Amino acid sequence: MPLSGRALLAFLAPGLIVTAACDTAPAPIHTIHTDSAGILITTAVTPLWGPGDGWTVAPEPLVEIGTVTGAPEYQFSEVVAAVRLGNGDIVVADRGASELRSYDSAGNFQWRTGRFGEGPGEFESLDFLGTVAGDSLVTYDERLLRAQLFDSDGVLGRTIRVMLPRDDAAPGGSAPDKAVGIAANNLIVRFIELAEGTDQGIVRWLNERVVAFDLADGSASVLTVVPGEEVERLSDMSTTLLTFGNMPEYGAAADRVAVIDTKAFSVHVLSPAPGIGERIVRRDLAPQESTDAVFEAHLAGILGMVSGVPAEEVSRIRQMWRDRRRVPVLPALRSIHVDAAGNLWLTPYYVAGADPPPFEVHAPDGTWLGSVSVPSGLQRAFIQYQAPYMEIGEDYILGVWTDDLDVQYVRHYRINK
Repeated sequence: MPLSGRALLAFLAPGLIVTAACDTAPAPIHTIHTDSAGILITTAVTPLWGPGDGWTVAPEPLVEIGTVTGAPEYQFSEVVAAVRLGNGDIVVADRGASELRSYDSAGNFQWRTGRFGEGPGEFESLDFLGTVAGDSLVTYDERLLRAQLFDSDGVLGRTIRVMLPRDDAAPGGSAPDKAVGIAANNLIVRFIELAEGTDQGIVRWLNERVVAFDLADGSASVLTVVPGEEVERLSDMSTTLLTFGNMPEYGAAADRVAVIDTKAFSVHVLSPAPGIGERIVRRDLAPQESTDAVFEAHLAGILGMVSGVPAEEVSRIRQMWRDRRRVPVLPALRSIHVDAAGNLWLTPYYVAGADPPPFEVHAPDGTWLGSVSVPSGLQRAFIQYQAPYMEIGEDYILGVWTDDLDVQYVRHYRINK
């Protein structure tokens, strides 16, 4: 007997998520799993969670650390990350103070370590903080090109040089840039390729290398090379940024690294750990036109962030944005996070000044679970701009919340699953 269209699709795609009883209408198709040259491809169709299902983030924090005035150990100048240890302690990396600070599970200060400098345990640019098994703390210093490992009491254990061997670098050289995260006991760092080329017009410039540094022995391995930011290159080889231009963004946690190109709702998932296969997680979305109204809203949001500068400077910024070439369609994505269980938390694109939309969460196998909103004011990490990193555990979110005076607080929220 010939197969129906739905039955044929299920036959051809054995990974298809379908549940149906013999005497009932078939359930919706949520996700299609296929394989292409050994790479698993997951196409999300509809979310698995129904109305009233899914995860929620508590509206009020369990713990808040920070103050406008008071003891200096509770005042932050430039938090880049906060992590939660197995015993509930919270460790904060403050780049402005060049130090790590530890607080207990109730937010009470315990210890601090570090200062500005280039000696052991010091930082010239404290750009990242993460953890590995055993609650060891891992920092990354972009200026000193090194990672430092501390124990859970802030005692320095060892230092790892963050440099690529010549054979692994691009022909023109590769410069280490920002840390992406930690996956499978590897510090993941983005490198920028230095060979510029001669292409003109709208190009992706410069290529970026995603490199895993094994924190056990310091060895490096290149995971992938991706096109850089979308720019316009002129005849004199100068470059101009594009309004709504696309770029890569990254996330890493658990045993996986996630790479997106913001032009499409697609995630490339890979891992430095053996036995973890590559995967592409995607959704088919119609592109949204970057209309004049969208641009004006975006420009208003940018100008709304400018404060305390002369009126002529505001006019200069406004004209600079009006003079830039505009990409005809908006990016599909803004950022990607990976939580402690390997779930993917994707942020759809939004213009400057707008409230961030809910995260779209995909399971480790790519299944689209649904949407999760987070409290307003929590800052979301963008590798390009190095906003504060947000740590998403299996049942919590730890991030930086900013008040109307731009004072930073570290907040710990419960995820209800």
